[in-house]
Amino acid sequence: MRKLLTAVLVALMLLATTACSGGNEGDTPSDDAGTTMHIEVTTAPVGLHPLKTNDSPSTFVSGQIFETLYRRSEDGTSYNPQLAAELPIFSEDGLTATIKLRDDVTFQDGTPFTADDVAYMIDSIKDPDYGSMRASIVESIESYEIVDDYTIDLHLAYVDGVLTAKLAHSNAAIVNPELDQSKDLLIDPTGAGTGAYQFVSSVPGSTYVLEAYDGYWGGEPEIKTVQFDVVADESTALARLQTGEADLYTTVSADAVSTASNIPGYTLVSESNSAIYYLALRSTEETALNPLMADVEFRKTIIQAIDFDTYIDTMMNGVASRSQSIVGPTLVGYTEAMEEAGYTYDKEAAQAAVEANGWEGETVTLFAATRDWQQDLAVYMQDQLAQVGLNLEIVSEEWASFLTSAKEDKKFDFVILSWSNVTGDGQQMLEPNFSTTNGVRVKYNNAEFDEMVQNSVLTTDIAERQQYMLEAVNKIQGDAITTPVYSANSIYVYNSDKFANVVEDASAQFYVKDFTVVTAE
Repeated sequence: MRKLLTAVLVALMLLATTACSGGNEGDTPSDDAGTTMHIEVTTAPVGLHPLKTNDSPSTFVSGQIFETLYRRSEDGTSYNPQLAAELPIFSEDGLTATIKLRDDVTFQDGTPFTADDVAYMIDSIKDPDYGSMRASIVESIESYEIVDDYTIDLHLAYVDGVLTAKLAHSNAAIVNPELDQSKDLLIDPTGAGTGAYQFVSSVPGSTYVLEAYDGYWGGEPEIKTVQFDVVADESTALARLQTGEADLYTTVSADAVSTASNIPGYTLVSESNSAIYYLALRSTEETALNPLMADVEFRKTIIQAIDFDTYIDTMMNGVASRSQSIVGPTLVGYTEAMEEAGYTYDKEAAQAAVEANGWEGETVTLFAATRDWQQDLAVYMQDQLAQVGLNLEIVSEEWASFLTSAKEDKKFDFVILSWSNVTGDGQQMLEPNFSTTNGVRVKYNNAEFDEMVQNSVLTTDIAERQQYMLEAVNKIQGDAITTPVYSANSIYVYNSDKFANVVEDASAQFYVKDFTVVTAE
């Protein structure tokens, strides 16, 4: 019956609007269909499959098409039901989570959304051959039972204090199983989501066009068409805002704040979020280029040689802050005791270590993306290390290649990385990036650290969770595996003459369905 219903609905949709078929022609729908918002991104999405991509540009687009069971609140302090009808109900022992689903949701091809689709998401992420970016999301789920079309019981291997947060992550989005198995959603997600917008067309790496889905369970949004344009050069992006060609620029740099804030009819927003930019250091001869990286004192010296506070003061124009903890102050699990973790800037100590160990002239290799902010930071660190007698070689690749190459052994000694902290939980900073199972770029592979991180999820008691996370932060930063660089504000500018309620949440993600159109008085 479900397949028959799907076939009938698809046939009707094709007869009614052949122009909405997915493709790669990049044709922009006419504004006659309703208000169009033009959004600029400075890096091309890796792809549009929410389970197989984890970069911000991809999520900006796919987040309009696909939805999760839960959604993090705008201030980042709580989680609200989305495709779920209510928050999970846990059994007395905490090992079973019952999730009730909305019964009024359809995918954009007309297929009803049911518990089978939640099961498909879990099975897919667990499948090592599927290509999921976040296997840790379903790690605690041992099995499940579909009670009925709109109820699923998750049987957990252990009490999972961050289950709801994980199921609110974009990498736990619900996709249409039949379409996921029949075509490549990275390129063409037509009909595959439950979100307020459906994919229309694209020129991959350049333009992505979405249209409002008239069958959306939450009601049709005010903005009818959304076009994402990839504009790699920020000066061009700003020029397009000034001429009215663009309505929203999502990632204004610190250098461009003054220009963006003075565009007539546009509003600049700068506010703190959960994202963190950090260094990750390789720590074995098998994974690093320079064998000295296996020496904790050598890694410690690199960290002590770099004055990040001065970089923030001189380069970030007051739109960034720095915590000493890799689990930052905006995350659940953070405590002030974490500010004592790791190593701070100490040029004299770094110089002394270089001289005492005969490290003068040693070359270390930094891997960075070609993004402007990474290149600026890389050059700054090159100068800082030179001041203590170390040479820094910078190797760069464009974003998509960078994400893949950063997993390779013996390509670099340390790397600049960032993490948006979508879940808002400190454990979900530590496990996905640094655990033996999931830390594919850092490759720390430390069983003692893994146990501390795992213990932090085995209880819902916040004080216990904080203690375990404190131990884990002290361990990994004490081993000089990572150090925070800064937490930048979300800085974006939008056409306030045309649009209102334009907001990015605490993870710097936005949802166009929540924006409104300014009506003429």
